[in-house]
Amino acid sequence: MTSSFGAAATTYDAAARPQRLAASRLVAEAWHSISAACGVEGGTLPDGVIDLGCGTGLVAAAWLEQLQAHGQPLPRQWLLVDQAPEMVERAVERLRACQCPQQAAVQGEVQGVVVDAFAGAAVEALVPLLAPEASHPRLVLSSYALQWSLAPLEVLKTVWGRLLRPSDWLAVAVPDDRSFAVLRAALAQADLPSHLLELPASDALIGAAARSTLADDFAWVEGGSFANGVPVASGLDYLRHFTRIGARSGRSRYSRGQLTRLCRCLDQQLSAGAAELDYHSTWMVLRRLSPSQAPR
Repeated sequence: MTSSFGAAATTYDAAARPQRLAASRLVAEAWHSISAACGVEGGTLPDGVIDLGCGTGLVAAAWLEQLQAHGQPLPRQWLLVDQAPEMVERAVERLRACQCPQQAAVQGEVQGVVVDAFAGAAVEALVPLLAPEASHPRLVLSSYALQWSLAPLEVLKTVWGRLLRPSDWLAVAVPDDRSFAVLRAALAQADLPSHLLELPASDALIGAAARSTLADDFAWVEGGSFANGVPVASGLDYLRHFTRIGARSGRSRYSRGQLTRLCRCLDQQLSAGAAELDYHSTWMVLRRLSPSQAPR
C-alpha cells in the first residue's frame, strides 16, 4: 500500500470515519492525562500545539473542540505539518473555521508547514517557528501518520522529541496490525498477493521493550489500544475507502479480473462476520524528560 494523500485532499474527510474516531479517542486520552496532571501539579494546559502528519487537521480540530467544550482558553500557536500541501491547506482552513470569530482576542495563530514529519528537516523547519515561552507547555499530536515510518520509535526519539522541552507532551495514535483482517482473509481466499502496508504490532509500540527504548527520552504516561472499525456496505466500498483517503495509488496493482475476484471474496468475508471496515488502533501519551530525569 502506498500513499498519495495530496490527490485525496477533497475526498479524505468523507471517507475518514475510522480516522475521525481514532483522533477523537486520542484527544480524549490526552485530555484525561494532561488535565489530571495540571490539577495535581498546578500547571497550565499546552499553549502551543503541533499536529505532525496533520492530514486535513482532524486531531488538531478535536483538541480545539475539547478545549472549547471545557471552557478552556485556546493555544496561542498551532503548527499543522504534512508533506502534502493540499492537506496542509485544508487543515489550516479547518482550524481557522473551528475558532470562534466572535472571540478574536483568544484566537491562536494557525500556521501550515509543508515538510516530511519523519525527517530531521522537520526539526530545522519547525524549531524557528515555535513560540519561546518556557512557562507554557507544548503538545505534539499525531494521529494516523507514524505507521508510514519504517522506524517509528526512532522517529519519536530523534525527530519529534527534539521539538519538545522537558515536561512537554506527546500523544500519538496509529493503526496497528490487527487492522484489515477481513481484507487479508479475502486476499488469501482469492489467492492474491497482499500489497497492504505492514502495520506495527501494538506490543512493538507500547510493550515493555518499546517503553524501555523510549525511557531515556520520555516518561510513560498512558497507552492502550481500541477497535475503531465502521460499517461498510460491500467489498467494493471497503476497497474504495483506501483510494478516497489517499492510502493507495490511483492505479490498482491487480487486473480487472483479480479485482472482481477479490471483491467477491471480500463480500463473502463481510457476510460471514461483521460487515465492517475493520480498523484497530494503538495510542500512547508521553512526556519529555530532561537529561537529569533520564534513568541512569
